[in-house]
Amino acid sequence: MSQPGDIVVERLTGYRAIVIRVVSPEEMICRFGDGRFEERFAFELELPPSPLASLLSFFVRSFRQSPVGSVPGRPPPARARSRASS
Repeated sequence: MSQPGDIVVERLTGYRAIVIRVVSPEEMICRFGDGRFEERFAFELELPPSPLASLLSFFVRSFRQSPVGSVPGRPPPARARSRASS
């Protein structure tokens, strides 16, 4: 259960907010980065990932992606040059 001062993430938009007041176990008042106060239900919010989890997912994503246009095991194509006649 979230408590006042907790940072949460709105699941639909991904915006971060701070819990200001817990109305009930299902409802809380949050303040978003743009200053607006809004009432949210607990199922709309989740705790943000820990810094370690964020860093780990960044490295996993960067290793999974290969450069665009490269094919493993093949040398890059040779470039043709035109010679200017003098």
